[in-house]
Amino acid sequence: MKKFESVLSSSALIMIVGVFLNVCIMFITFFNDSVFSRIYLMSFVVCFLLSFILLPLLLINRFLGKPIKHLLNHVFDWKRTVILFPIVLLLSLYLAGKAATIEYFIVAFGEEFLFRHLILMILMSAFNKKWSFIIGSLMFALILHLNGNFLINLLTKFPISLLLYYLYHKYKLQDAIFLHWLYNVFVYRFS
Repeated sequence: MKKFESVLSSSALIMIVGVFLNVCIMFITFFNDSVFSRIYLMSFVVCFLLSFILLPLLLINRFLGKPIKHLLNHVFDWKRTVILFPIVLLLSLYLAGKAATIEYFIVAFGEEFLFRHLILMILMSAFNKKWSFIIGSLMFALILHLNGNFLINLLTKFPISLLLYYLYHKYKLQDAIFLHWLYNVFVYRFS
């Protein structure tokens, strides 16, 4: 894949995921009532997983010809996952509560799977590791978080994204998910 095509494919995938998620969220906001809070949370989880995992897998399979089985190989180090998950889960429950813990875990899982795994795979087909990390981080900071302040995104989300790419590359996806999850919990708790 050529450089321009990999950047264009990655950007298009991010935008399609964002539109799909927003349409899904608009639909489930009709259930945002205290009586239906569990239904809302479950709907949010389903929407996020469909948007950030299933839809990108299907699109990459269909348009880039990558078999889904190939896209799911060697994503996690299960030993590290078994050790880190309970630690981060307990810390998150303590600092943020049950509903926020579920939401922040799902957001971290979906965004990390999309960016650190799928987008990186697309970018690495045309760029070296360094440039793939930089381009992917710019996309994470400036396209995915388009509704945020440009300068704040560049100064906060860009460097944390570089770190998350490094963790993924060195330890696999679980470490990036857990750091992203903790980052979201700390922002929630201390802002």
